[in-house]
Amino acid sequence: MSEYWIFTGTYGSADQEGIHILSLNSKTGNWEKIAGVKGINSPSFLAIDAKRNLLFAASETMDGEVVSYQIDSQLVTLKELSRQKTSGDHPCHISMDATGCWLLAVNYTSGNISVFPVDEYGVIGEMSDHLQHEGSSVRKDRQEAPHPHSIFNMPNTPFWVVPDLGCDQLFVYKLDTVNGKLQQQTIVSTSPGAGPRHAVFHPHQPWLYIIEELSSTITAYHYDCENGSLREIQRVTTLPEGYDQVTISADIHIDAAGAYLYGSNRGHDSLAVYRIQHDGTLIQVGLVSVEGAMPRNFVITPDDRWLLVANQDSDAVTLFELKDGMPVYTGKKLELYKPVCVKVLKVE
Repeated sequence: MSEYWIFTGTYGSADQEGIHILSLNSKTGNWEKIAGVKGINSPSFLAIDAKRNLLFAASETMDGEVVSYQIDSQLVTLKELSRQKTSGDHPCHISMDATGCWLLAVNYTSGNISVFPVDEYGVIGEMSDHLQHEGSSVRKDRQEAPHPHSIFNMPNTPFWVVPDLGCDQLFVYKLDTVNGKLQQQTIVSTSPGAGPRHAVFHPHQPWLYIIEELSSTITAYHYDCENGSLREIQRVTTLPEGYDQVTISADIHIDAAGAYLYGSNRGHDSLAVYRIQHDGTLIQVGLVSVEGAMPRNFVITPDDRWLLVANQDSDAVTLFELKDGMPVYTGKKLELYKPVCVKVLKVE
């Protein structure tokens, strides 16, 4: 049996199960909730270290925290190992570096970045670096101050890209993996009012795609592995032509084959589907309803067969089967309180 565990982060409180484990049979599409853990407020974003069976969570609160857990695949439990304050408000995204030695977090409201060492057992140590962004942009209701929204490693390089929604900028840093320090490499300005949010790198080519929350657009870049520089290739909408209702974009992913790219729209409540061309440009091939409300995050299973959407405002995760790149709704959903993140782990 080919089984995946889907870890789901939510906006649940510490006295309710805020992180859930779902089991998905990739052959049949049968799924169920098998476990959950309490004790953490608003675990809105998760990261997995598959080699060591570790789960990391960001507690998106004022004076936020990062927490680590040991995944026990036999007992189907999460055992808390450690937690540290991020010295920032509302950490909304975390990433592990390739060595498993460093955990990086962005604090949305306070506009800063935190770096933590992680030991061989998954214990998070005291913060090694803390950087403050400065600036603002044209939307005074959302861009009155810096709001870094995510942090992603440029594949096979020491560089990290931080889309800052508040500044309309992409910050590129180089991580010193000996001392856990970030050094700024470059800053790339996006279109005014775009609000860059999340990023995805192509699995085989030097292409980076940024989904822009406020303008509901995706901008493609070519990146340079030697110096971390970015060159814009294309900018496309995530919406149907003529759509003029209130909507904001959220998450972005590419299938393992590198053939299709997907972006989520909150308000329009859809997935925009694109075919990736030989030069890295995108052609939209469809818009698919997420069968829910406010698709904040979604994930594709490594076999490119299933896509799961965390619909925050309809309190459910919906399951789609990918057929020739298009998500087809299976009619299956699991009700969970305010799901906002889904991560996948293959269970051996």
